[in-house]
Amino acid sequence: MESFTTLPQYAAAAPQVLPGAPPSIPAAGRRGRAAVPAGATEPKPDRLLRAVGLMLFAYVWRLQDAFPILSKFYLPILFAGLALVYFATSRHPWRRLSQIRLPVVTLSLVLFALMVLGIPGSLWRGASFSFTFKGFLPNLVFMGLVAASVRTTRDVEWYAKVNLYGAIFYATIVNLFFHVGYDGRLGDLVYYDANDFALIMVCTIPFGVYALKKGNRARSRVFGIIGLWLFALAVVKSGSRGGFLGFVAVILYVLLRYRAIPSRVRLFAGVGGVALLLLLASDKYWTMMSTMLHPKDDYNWSGEQGRREIWKRGVGYAMSHPILGIGVRSYPIAEGTLSEVGRQRLAEGKGFKWSVAHNSFLETAAELGIPAAIVFIAMFAVTIRALTRIRLDGPYGPWVTAREVALAQLLIGSFVGYVVAGFFVSAEYFSYLYFLFGLAAGLLKLVRLRRATTLAMLAQHGRGPGAPGRAPVWQPAASGAR
Repeated sequence: MESFTTLPQYAAAAPQVLPGAPPSIPAAGRRGRAAVPAGATEPKPDRLLRAVGLMLFAYVWRLQDAFPILSKFYLPILFAGLALVYFATSRHPWRRLSQIRLPVVTLSLVLFALMVLGIPGSLWRGASFSFTFKGFLPNLVFMGLVAASVRTTRDVEWYAKVNLYGAIFYATIVNLFFHVGYDGRLGDLVYYDANDFALIMVCTIPFGVYALKKGNRARSRVFGIIGLWLFALAVVKSGSRGGFLGFVAVILYVLLRYRAIPSRVRLFAGVGGVALLLLLASDKYWTMMSTMLHPKDDYNWSGEQGRREIWKRGVGYAMSHPILGIGVRSYPIAEGTLSEVGRQRLAEGKGFKWSVAHNSFLETAAELGIPAAIVFIAMFAVTIRALTRIRLDGPYGPWVTAREVALAQLLIGSFVGYVVAGFFVSAEYFSYLYFLFGLAAGLLKLVRLRRATTLAMLAQHGRGPGAPGRAPVWQPAASGAR
């Protein structure tokens, strides 16, 4: 039988800075673990968390592709089925779908609805239907399970640790069994291509930095250092210019904005990351990166199949199909059948690459329509904005410690990497992105429920806002709370 702590006990476990709070709501330190009353200790990962963690290894870190013999067991379906059964049988009051009614979850469902509506008008209806229900819907289920399964800060920390281990596993497989080709890039990777690989490694750098923070065990710090080394090596081996820009953006974020981590740790991670890049990169790598300084001399600027022309054609697809787009997974079809150059090459019997957009935001606009692109961008905007509110002097201040602040800033760093690198990669449907959204939703759910249940308890004790004969406890001027 599953054991859990009642909502009032969890509310009591939330950090408080309220003078004269009821005895059941103890004050907590702002820099460590929240003061937890007897019987309200943070539970260890249970079977549901472990099942979702296995989904992370199957969906994102492609365990079954690294070891093809495992593909016979249909691991993504198996692990998802287990997780759904465990979720359905969970009795924990914070593991209800009603608890994750958050803007990012709502927006993701709107995106799914627009994707479904676009299937009848898709250029490739079969592929659109198949991907919508076999590719994208599982991502939404994955996201929902991550968010709904979170009970305490320890759960979010556990997911962060498992994700770091998964990234180290995948990066190790790539470094051991795949090599840089004559063109200076990794080729024929497991599931991802070189640009995709660079993106997911860049987005995992903040997880490695988080592992170095004070209070973590020595083993976690060792894994953090190993991970950062592997991630820098991955960026170099990928030869991805988008990955390089994402790497720079994340390193700058770590140095300047990841303030929940001590400055010496940030400096170590930032300077160490740059040093690793300089140490590991070859002359050929820097030659490839230097082409960004002279974009007009690069094939991506002038070639018919370069990024600039692909993006110009993508804008045309979005403008000609503005409401529901050309259909999910139909961008390559548009390149070959809608574009003037594609039709011309076809008429001449010449070959022409039917390419993806190499831009997550433009491809969303072209395939799903301009409203869907707005929804997709809004998913990042509302999530990052909500995460920035998790700080000691913010609106959730009385209900958070440095642990939640560090996790929120970790996730912001990952989203920064995704936005920058994703501008040069078609990664809008990646499972990793929806894992990050799910983890952010789980953290936000946690602090919101802490606030709601604590306010309810205070009202019960006659100390809530507007209690007869009492000053409003939650008004800073009256209570001194920040």
